[in-house]
Amino acid sequence: MRWWGEGLYESLPNSVRKLFRAELPRLVLQVRDGQQADALWVQDGKPQQRGSLSLQDASQHLPTLLPEQARNKPYQVELRLGKGQVLHLQHYFPEAVRENLQQVVGYQLDRLTPFTAENACFDARVVQHERNRKEVLADIYVLPRHVVERLEGQLQALGGKGMQILSVDGAHPDINLTASQDARQAQGWSMIPLYFFLAALVLSLLVPLGYKYRRLGQVETALADLRQSTAEQLAVRDKLLEAEDALKFLEDKRRTSPVALDVVEKLSTDIPEHTWLERLGIQGGKLEIRGESGKALTLIDTLEEAPEFSNVRFKSPVTRNKENGRDRFHIEATLEVPHAE
Repeated sequence: MRWWGEGLYESLPNSVRKLFRAELPRLVLQVRDGQQADALWVQDGKPQQRGSLSLQDASQHLPTLLPEQARNKPYQVELRLGKGQVLHLQHYFPEAVRENLQQVVGYQLDRLTPFTAENACFDARVVQHERNRKEVLADIYVLPRHVVERLEGQLQALGGKGMQILSVDGAHPDINLTASQDARQAQGWSMIPLYFFLAALVLSLLVPLGYKYRRLGQVETALADLRQSTAEQLAVRDKLLEAEDALKFLEDKRRTSPVALDVVEKLSTDIPEHTWLERLGIQGGKLEIRGESGKALTLIDTLEEAPEFSNVRFKSPVTRNKENGRDRFHIEATLEVPHAE
């Protein structure tokens, strides 16, 4: 509950924090040169100048710096040092230690500084979160414990009740270097507003979650229908692509392959009357013809002159038919098929 309470409290605007925690007024002593201190009375976030005093002058008394109406009421004493009076350093830590930064710094203090956790007072706050590198940059403030004890003794000698907060000018407002970190809990919680706030927060989270789960079910149903419709459309598209490829293949074959009827028509026009064809074959781009002719040797020249044929040659020797005296021939040629533009 304390962890949740602190986190929720820090996330609230200053104007709302008053409903959850009653902040005690503070007497702030701003140390100038290690000896002199300017006094400020801070109540409800409003500072009021209350003069100055010397920390080593035992004849002065802190209670005289308080407003008349606050002298018999509880308050806190804050001693505020300059940055040059404390050891200040910055160090990167893995983002996993963000919630336990104080404890991790205590473990590594002797490695980061000349002090150990036993002989120094320290505090740290995250000032930057490097999400890409998964690291946090921490401001670390360290002060030797004997210096803190000396300051504590000086305040008690001035008639004060000691200091509850030892802060650093210009640092995070929650930095506290006092030996006793329990001073931070001097403010009292009002539990009823906190419980009300938690209940409202839980309700505000559950109601949208329930609505989002309902919408998620509707979206998943719509996505399932869309996937099914998409699958059917893809199947139809694949069939159309296959049909288009088949048509393209047929067109290519029609354009690049000779038509037997055209070849026969051309041969019937070009070959002489004393020539008879017995067999005609087309295999790819090759033409083979067999037959008899009165002058078989002239067929080569006749076919070579036609642009539709090339590489005309006898595939086998010419023989003579003894019965009619004609030449038997077997001719092979390459078909030249014109390409469409």
